Amino acid sequence: MISHILIPTDFSPVATNALNFAIDLAKKTGAGLHVLHVKHIPVMDASFPAETYQLYIDEIDKAAMQGMDELENTVLKPAGIKYNMHTVMGFVNDEVQQFVKKNNIDLIVMGTTGASGLQEILIGSNAASVVAKSEVPVFIIPPSAKHADFKHILYSSDYNEPEFPAVSRLIYFADLYHSKITVLHVKTEYDFYMNAERNFFKRNKENISHHDITVVNMEKIDTTEAIDKLIDEKQVDMLVLAKHNRSWFDRLFHRSFSKRMTFHTRVPLLVLNK
Repeated sequence: MISHILIPTDFSPVATNALNFAIDLAKKTGAGLHVLHVKHIPVMDASFPAETYQLYIDEIDKAAMQGMDELENTVLKPAGIKYNMHTVMGFVNDEVQQFVKKNNIDLIVMGTTGASGLQEILIGSNAASVVAKSEVPVFIIPPSAKHADFKHILYSSDYNEPEFPAVSRLIYFADLYHSKITVLHVKTEYDFYMNAERNFFKRNKENISHHDITVVNMEKIDTTEAIDKLIDEKQVDMLVLAKHNRSWFDRLFHRSFSKRMTFHTRVPLLVLNK
């Protein structure tokens, strides 16, 4: 299911940490890895001399070349995987989306914070923008994540169909790592209209191939609080969300990303499309 993985990098430790996760996935799936560095477009006053602007561009190109060489020699070659390296100039979200379409990318892996100053590229808002617009799964690796197998995956579902596309990908990841899955649903007033008692997991219990799935329904609690609670109680090491409309995504992801960052900063987050 995964043949081509894209990993944007700004050469920061956080981006390299995410790269290690991408390498592990490439080894498990046999996928080829595409390493993409987006060179930041410099914003300068129109009165700047053209020669000064060109010198700045040359410095950016030189830094990109040095970063790619170091990454290749210290991380990629020793990993023994198939990889390609790319540099472009532009804005991260735009270049990532274009690269995905042109290269049949199946999965994006990216860190959430990058280098400081002008090289600050993979900041939280960019990661959120990539996730919001991406048509392929995005695996977000927080700075504190340590490389390890994922033994317990938490999937937060609002039971809003269609569920099958996201669940099939969820099971694919769980099978890769031999993980158990906990499905979390926080009850709301919309459950009645969605016939939540006849949700996807109840209807398809016998048809879901994965061997270890537990469904947990909770009520009278905020969804992000429920996620935090289960991450702690069940020692969850991967969170999976499936987006199907912007309003739900805003409630679950953006608020947590920009204001709380509670579960996000502790465990890797895989965002799928329904």
